[in-house]
Amino acid sequence: MNDLPAVEIYSIGTELLMGQIQDTNAYWMAQQIAGIGGYVRRIGILDDELDEVVGVLGDACRRQARVIITSGGLGPTPDDLTVEAVSRLLGVEIETDEALVQSFMEKRQIAREDLNPGLLKMATRPAGALAHPNPAGVAPCVESRVPSGESETVIYNIPGPPREVQAVFAAYIEGPLAALYSGTRASVRVAVNLPESACGPILHRVMQAKPHTYLKALVSLSHKTDDGQRLPVDVVARADSHEEAEALLAETMEMFREAAGEAGSKVYEGG
Repeated sequence: MNDLPAVEIYSIGTELLMGQIQDTNAYWMAQQIAGIGGYVRRIGILDDELDEVVGVLGDACRRQARVIITSGGLGPTPDDLTVEAVSRLLGVEIETDEALVQSFMEKRQIAREDLNPGLLKMATRPAGALAHPNPAGVAPCVESRVPSGESETVIYNIPGPPREVQAVFAAYIEGPLAALYSGTRASVRVAVNLPESACGPILHRVMQAKPHTYLKALVSLSHKTDDGQRLPVDVVARADSHEEAEALLAETMEMFREAAGEAGSKVYEGG
């Protein structure tokens, strides 16, 4: 499915690399993107190191990622460097978003001079970018656009707490992504009693014969049953309409069942 617009997801935080907390944000967002028929090409975890973040995001833009989503690094502390990294990537200054400042003042019923430096830091964005209010927290969703070949890369920088990630994603990212992937996907999970080494060539052959399909063996979910080892396989078909996607899925499953049968395996529903 690498003909689809690519999304890359990066979680930012030294604490993630040290194993102090688990990165659940990328996993959750990848599920949501897959659910709307999207294509996540890459997921990574980055250190709170300015040059590293600038370099990785720049590489993603040069790969012409259509959308980049980062989580983390938007807080009030000195190691929260995401806005600075994107500003450097864009070659622009960091500026204060006055609408956010006003919102912070109104929520706290305080004057501007009473806002602490941490809050003011969370009200910044790269010049020309958009800062969307956080419906579940303080740090905003920062939306920037980077020219990328004949198109552009949209970068969404969102806070790190999972509750805020989910609220911000639903409010500002899910809709534009759904519009980007105008087609429809149909999918099913089945299983075969074949080793991965025997199943892999079958999946490759089916995908070559059926464009706009994706078949993936889920080795980590394989398990034993009374009649042998079961290897789950996800089968996904994309088309312009639900009816076309379902028809393509049915054709693909027919071919997969035939090929698996030739290799000596049944295809079991439900994975």
